[in-house]
Amino acid sequence: MQTSATQTMPSDDAALCAPVQAVFERLAIVLESLSDVAARLERLGVAESAMADVRYVERAQDIDRIVQGLHDTARFVRVLSDVAPRADRLALDAALKTVGQAALARQLAGEATEDADSGDFEMF
Repeated sequence: MQTSATQTMPSDDAALCAPVQAVFERLAIVLESLSDVAARLERLGVAESAMADVRYVERAQDIDRIVQGLHDTARFVRVLSDVAPRADRLALDAALKTVGQAALARQLAGEATEDADSGDFEMF
């Protein structure tokens, strides 16, 4: 069961500021949590008898892509939370190495990418 925290919004004359590393750490926690939820949903929705239906397989691949994307993005952000930022730039090399999907890695690196293919559905 999650507890909810009271959120305060900055007033017009006060900006909400936080250290870059703290923001990345919080973002990584949220992404890791979403990745865990998506993985549980993926396991729930996989039925071998339905694997003969092409539409089902396509949707299962979509779910798998979401799970992998959330997982890789969470790892990417987690590594960034450990990297001391320079004044105006972040070193992305170590974080990009944690991303298993090449298209996502290129996108996170800032390269122009076409829509990524759905990849292969992996059941664990």
